[in-house]
Amino acid sequence: MDYKEEDVLGKGGFACVYGGTFKGEKVAYKKIDKWTLDDIAQEREEYTMQNLDHPNVLKLLDVQQDQNFKYLILELCVSTLFDYVEGYYKGKMPSEIDGMIQMARGLHYIHSNHFVHRDIKPSNVLISPTFILKISDFGFSRGVTGSGSFSMSSEPKGTRVYCSPEFLSTEEKTKEEKEKIRVDVSIDVFSLGCLFFNYLTKGGHPFANGERPNEIFTPANIKNGEKILNGRMGLPENHYAYDMIDGMTDKDPGKRWQLKLALEILNEA
Repeated sequence: MDYKEEDVLGKGGFACVYGGTFKGEKVAYKKIDKWTLDDIAQEREEYTMQNLDHPNVLKLLDVQQDQNFKYLILELCVSTLFDYVEGYYKGKMPSEIDGMIQMARGLHYIHSNHFVHRDIKPSNVLISPTFILKISDFGFSRGVTGSGSFSMSSEPKGTRVYCSPEFLSTEEKTKEEKEKIRVDVSIDVFSLGCLFFNYLTKGGHPFANGERPNEIFTPANIKNGEKILNGRMGLPENHYAYDMIDGMTDKDPGKRWQLKLALEILNEA
């Protein structure tokens, strides 16, 4: 294991990612503080990634640890979709349609292996050196039943401006009430629909009144179903992805589009 503390690729609340080498190959090291992140979260991320192998899902190469830190050794990527949207990344990218197909394929694969991600957002989609998009960061992931459902026994996970309305609505519930609530993998579909919109508009959000997302008003709009797709930072109603994103971000999870349908639309576009 060889990495350099000065070669920082990214930072999060509980971990830092460094560039380095492993078995002669350039890789990324995710250094996790074992004393600040609970054991369950650490185990979930490691277990989920060990059971996934897909071109559009970031690959876990090895796991090592010492007394204070766990190291996830990951395939190296050059940037994030967030950096692309904000204009920081100027390198090669797949076409818009191909990019969305890649993200949808990766998430469909995750769901087909009975996992839910729970934190789909632009900064958790990485860009490989060969401009392949890869879903990353499985710290909030968990297993689901064969039908894709799971219980809401804890607080909503992930980033609130990308959380589904049914996920946000549990914030006011008691622990006992949450334990009786079941949601399913369609929460990830909602997040991906918001991400697609952000990706296509270079910064917009379906629930931000035609603007960039706001940490206060956007979650409130999501819970109330107040959506604007054709605002200032929006899409024209005749855009090929307009109806798809509208369906993926439906407030009612029962009416929300499934990834299979979204992939069909994208492959025909």
